[in-house]
Amino acid sequence: MAKSADHKVEKLRRAIAGGERPSPLPDPEALARITNNSKDWGEYAFADLRGAGFVRNELLQFDWVQIDPSRVGDELAAVAGIEARSIIRLSLMNCANAMPEIERRLQSFVQAAAGGKPLASLLAHQKLMFAVVAATGEVNLLEEYAKRASVALVYIRSLSLEREDLEGMSASAQAMVSKLCDGNARDCAADATSMRLHPRRPALV
Repeated sequence: MAKSADHKVEKLRRAIAGGERPSPLPDPEALARITNNSKDWGEYAFADLRGAGFVRNELLQFDWVQIDPSRVGDELAAVAGIEARSIIRLSLMNCANAMPEIERRLQSFVQAAAGGKPLASLLAHQKLMFAVVAATGEVNLLEEYAKRASVALVYIRSLSLEREDLEGMSASAQAMVSKLCDGNARDCAADATSMRLHPRRPALV
């Protein structure tokens, strides 16, 4: 859950998030050709883009991920639903051992949000929420979450956020973590959901 270390792959990620199709269909050789790179690099780039969710596996072929703007809200709602389920489960558990990692991820997110850069902030936010879901210890839940909360979705979402959204998310994240595991699952889940669906309007701070 990070930016690509390769600047050409990162450029491809951002182009795809913006709705572009680098080639008619995802293919290592095509990626190598359009970027004037080697076949090995094309295979590396393809693996990166597929692993980050920018390439989807259709029935008979691969295709580029393209989420219609009208559907981004639906995708975020599905992710928020898994996060809320995780928070409810944590409210019934002793999750003290998970809190140091969650609090560390929170501080990283708060610092990133203060910098005002949407992509860096959302990547840090996603790491925080992965820590929350992972704390449940539910492998199936985490696998479902990993499929939904892709790096590609983070990139796409970052294109529509502004500093005010990041400020609201930061306030909600701090409120969420302060309530996590204390039995107040409803308010905690509301904080998590607000970060996804109405980021600049914290629910209950």
